[in-house]
Amino acid sequence: MTDLHRSSVLQNVQIEPTLPRFSAARLLRALLTVPALEASFLLSLLGFVALAGMLLFILTPVPLPAIGVGISAYAFLPLITGSVVWMLVTGVERAFGIDEDAVHARLPWMLGTAMATSLAIPVYGMFKQYILKAQGFPFDPALAAVDRFLFAGQDPWVILHGLFGSVWFTILVDRAYTIWAVILMACPVIWAAIVKDPAVRARLIGCWIGVWLLIGGVAAWLLASAGPMYYPHLVGPDHSFSMLHDRIVELGQLAELAGSKLATPMGHVSLLNRYIQGIYVPGFGISAMPSVHVAMATLFAIGGFVMHRWIGWAMTAYAVLIWIGSIYLGWHYATDGIVGAAMTIGLWKLSGKLAEPFEDRLRRS
Repeated sequence: MTDLHRSSVLQNVQIEPTLPRFSAARLLRALLTVPALEASFLLSLLGFVALAGMLLFILTPVPLPAIGVGISAYAFLPLITGSVVWMLVTGVERAFGIDEDAVHARLPWMLGTAMATSLAIPVYGMFKQYILKAQGFPFDPALAAVDRFLFAGQDPWVILHGLFGSVWFTILVDRAYTIWAVILMACPVIWAAIVKDPAVRARLIGCWIGVWLLIGGVAAWLLASAGPMYYPHLVGPDHSFSMLHDRIVELGQLAELAGSKLATPMGHVSLLNRYIQGIYVPGFGISAMPSVHVAMATLFAIGGFVMHRWIGWAMTAYAVLIWIGSIYLGWHYATDGIVGAAMTIGLWKLSGKLAEPFEDRLRRS
């Protein structure tokens, strides 16, 4: 009789040890096996943001504890997003039977991107609240004049409130403007996890940093302005913008009667108070031209088209809504958004030229 005892059947079978799906060993291996060119890009990104932060810390009176609070305030957003994206991507990979090593290989990109984006906002806050503040707001009269020229002698906010001046539309654009901050922190981590081409991935994340540096930094310095809502407070008397201020306050009260609360009127007051007090708070500061809100929303759309056409068109619609909202809510002149979008598209095209010498090496890696 054949001996079917378990030990006799299995005694000659060699079981190859396997690593658990989410073991620390697999994650460490992913970190240690990042191709050299990709690792150089991620480290350069982190190093650049850190260096900018150190220089601004030396040049501005920001206390070290305030920077720590600022970094911790933003760090949780990309880390939470990264965790969610990680689970979703892994779930899709499992469902379609794709090798999970591909997911683990993207972990260094997700971690590096999360760290760089978390550092970038507090660093930009130092620039915006101290360096940019010293420039003042010399360009508001010219920008207001350009808007009135482009819109047949009227301020664009007057036209938009005439077309969409209901409390429900106000709530819609206010919510769209508010959720922008979450999308802002989520998109780079999503690109790091989803976009397969490392060259395109690097361009998207590099442009995210570039928007802050070139559009929110250099261009904002050269075209320093406060925006329509702050014109009567920081520039000079203007009947039209005083009416806009009163209209936004009125819409805020109507929204409360409708059972909602607008973030915009509170945001206007908070930014103005912080500007006057000179207290450093990440994410605060006053600057209109170019619109970083519209610039980033344009980059969201570019990243959307990279992932899928319908995502690109959805994010394009969102970018248009942000542009309309930026004027309607009093944050920006119409020209601010047009210039911000144009600069972002130009930055994206420039990144393609800069990436050409590295594309083949990145893709082979």
